[in-house]
Amino acid sequence: MAGNSAFNNGIPSLEYAVAVLEVPLILVLGHSGCGAVKAAMGTKPLKPPLEDLVQPIRSSLKSDDDPTQVIEGNGRYAAGQVTKPSAVLKQAKASGKVMIKSVFFDIKSGNITLLD
Repeated sequence: MAGNSAFNNGIPSLEYAVAVLEVPLILVLGHSGCGAVKAAMGTKPLKPPLEDLVQPIRSSLKSDDDPTQVIEGNGRYAAGQVTKPSAVLKQAKASGKVMIKSVFFDIKSGNITLLD
């Protein structure tokens, strides 16, 4: 999902993956150079769909964060939010049927870092 945000319209796909396909791991992937994070950190007015996208990112911002810190912080935040709108995901996580983790992907180096 764009901006590694847990949008409500993506949750049913995650529920299907966990409940039907028995996927054991959900990864929230933040990446270097994320345009959604850049937009969230900016001051320019945004059109409503983009504003909706960046609002969860803005809620995890700290004033002294650099873009990488924002991407990582938002990834952790989003991983924690995935179960909130979904009883299916909440129950699967609580029972150990699924793990939800966040990772940071540095596009230039190709390195992936587990954030949890």
